[in-house]
Amino acid sequence: MTQHRIQLGLISGAAFLITVVGIIAMVGVNQANKRRHETETLLYQLQADAQGLNANEWESIARLEIDPDVQESSENFRNEILKKAQIIHTMQDRDGLVDQVQPAASAYISAMQQEFAYISHAQLAEAREFDARLVDPDFTVLDQAIHEAISQFEAKSQHSSRMALLSSIGTLLGCLVAILFLTFRFERGRNLQKNNVRLQELVTQLSQSQEQLSHLAYHDSLTQLANRALFMDHLTQCVNRTKRHQDYKFAVVLIDVDHFKTVNDTVGHSGGDQLIVQIAERLNGSIRRYDVVPQPTEPTVPVRPAGNDILARLGGDIFAILLDDIRDASDGVRVAERIQQNLVAPFSIDRRQLHITVSIGIAVSATNYSVAEDVWRDADTAMYGARAGGDSRYQMCDLTMHAAAVSRLKLESDLRQAVSRGELLIHYQPIVSLQNGCLTGFEALIRWQRPGFGLVPPLEFIPVAEETGLIVPIGSWVLREACSQMRAWQLLFPSEPALTIAVNFSAKQFIQPNLIEQVKQVLVETQLDPGSLKIEFTESVAMQDAERTTRILSELKALGLGTSIDDFGTGYSSLSYLIRLPLDILKLDRSFVSRMDKNKESRQIVHTILNLADNLGMDVVAEGIETVEQADELKSLGCQYAQGYFFSKPINKGSVEALLNLAMRGTGKCGTMTELATRFRAAQPALTSIS
Repeated sequence: MTQHRIQLGLISGAAFLITVVGIIAMVGVNQANKRRHETETLLYQLQADAQGLNANEWESIARLEIDPDVQESSENFRNEILKKAQIIHTMQDRDGLVDQVQPAASAYISAMQQEFAYISHAQLAEAREFDARLVDPDFTVLDQAIHEAISQFEAKSQHSSRMALLSSIGTLLGCLVAILFLTFRFERGRNLQKNNVRLQELVTQLSQSQEQLSHLAYHDSLTQLANRALFMDHLTQCVNRTKRHQDYKFAVVLIDVDHFKTVNDTVGHSGGDQLIVQIAERLNGSIRRYDVVPQPTEPTVPVRPAGNDILARLGGDIFAILLDDIRDASDGVRVAERIQQNLVAPFSIDRRQLHITVSIGIAVSATNYSVAEDVWRDADTAMYGARAGGDSRYQMCDLTMHAAAVSRLKLESDLRQAVSRGELLIHYQPIVSLQNGCLTGFEALIRWQRPGFGLVPPLEFIPVAEETGLIVPIGSWVLREACSQMRAWQLLFPSEPALTIAVNFSAKQFIQPNLIEQVKQVLVETQLDPGSLKIEFTESVAMQDAERTTRILSELKALGLGTSIDDFGTGYSSLSYLIRLPLDILKLDRSFVSRMDKNKESRQIVHTILNLADNLGMDVVAEGIETVEQADELKSLGCQYAQGYFFSKPINKGSVEALLNLAMRGTGKCGTMTELATRFRAAQPALTSIS
């Protein structure tokens, strides 16, 4: 009897010990996962702060100065980055998962401080060189360190969850074995019943702990929605299902909150978390239930039930919806529209009313995906396309979007190197006087000799340069190069009056705070007379900030430069603004010239613009002249100057010098329209030019 009791005590003690160890292990895993989640959140915030600091750096470069607001904001970003990096290092030092984050953050902050020092002393060239040489690589290292740490955290969390699951199963099996053994060993039913109740309680606790661990491993702690791991697992299942069932379709709807960083800056990270929770609740109400789809013959036929639709938060302000078993792409569009409708009402955060919009990308399985990552990639591409089109938009991915995105990324990368590699060049289109048939000057037009692609048309790379800010250094290069070349031609081919050069300014160039100083410096360096330089800009540039445009133009005219508004008549400019702007030249858009001989209305518009310019004391340059009839008609209407393919396409430096050589011999500068066009062509050897 005593031996039986000893055996019973040993078995009970072992079972209890196994249970306690299992529970302690699971609690430890739970705490470790919670700590990792807190560190991941800090990593995301650190990444956002670094991007904010980077944005301040670009704003400072654009301004060529650091204003107090940017100074204070940058200092806050630096302090936050260093503080978060130190907290992350302290929290996870034993795991060794974030060893690279703190030194990368310190190096990036140090580099940014040096670059801001250059900017504050107006050393733009040094700042750009330092940015390309050190700041961008340091930011890349920091960003990579953050991404690697997050990936390691996710992998370790999943591994810990699996180990906890195995541990709980082992503990459960041990308890069950103990129960069976005790069943045979207990001599009294009352003692057996008590132990069974006790073990059942332990099993229940183990089961609950297992469920909690599983939930933490596959759900977002803030919103309790599915996380990236669970979403990708479901997406993989859907992709595999399409391989077995040809009629099965699904869609991924990727959602990004517009300007969420501004919200965080306004209400703080705590307020941002509250907003994320509220957005999640509204998105949950946007998942399909039993939508009614009007049909031509059956007005109230419902779509298929929603299947296993899943809403997930993927981190930060990114959400995703997996639409399972859809009829066609219209289900994805319908959900996107419902999301936008459900987000119209304002959100209340700390007594503030916030209006939120989202950009949505949709990818449908009809494109025959083989892996889940491809669906994700296309939905992400579509989402960025929607964001580029403006706030509160959605866009469906098509077969060409991925290729276009890759091509655009490659073009942007090559364009960043184009200036330093000497791939940019200028072609010059002659401008002639319609009144006496003389060559008066040229318009400078940029071209890109892209390796492997030949001459790239401006319409393909100028929009990219505008979006990325590269148009500022490119525009500065064009201004300096064109002025230098014109001065050289004036010395080689003197004439009276001197030849002029027209240079286009983009909107981003026009808002530079030191634009006037830049122009002065170029004129001094190239020794070009200010009267030989004409600055051109479009109506859209003028209308962005009419007061500032007027001031800048006045200062340019005070230097002696000519001012010209390009493509006049195609925008929405007000005549009252036109009267106020200090302009010398209106450039008549080619669309009016091309229709002038086809209908009386276009001819009357041209006549009206010419009269308007005459009354305002401005000259007119007509663009796009392609026939002698157009040239003669414009001359009869009193137009002073013209350019176009009838006279010459944009030509390279060698062809311009051949043309000016003819002029020096008295056979190329003046003549009738036809004679002038013929002589221009004679001066141009075989030349491929992209207009």
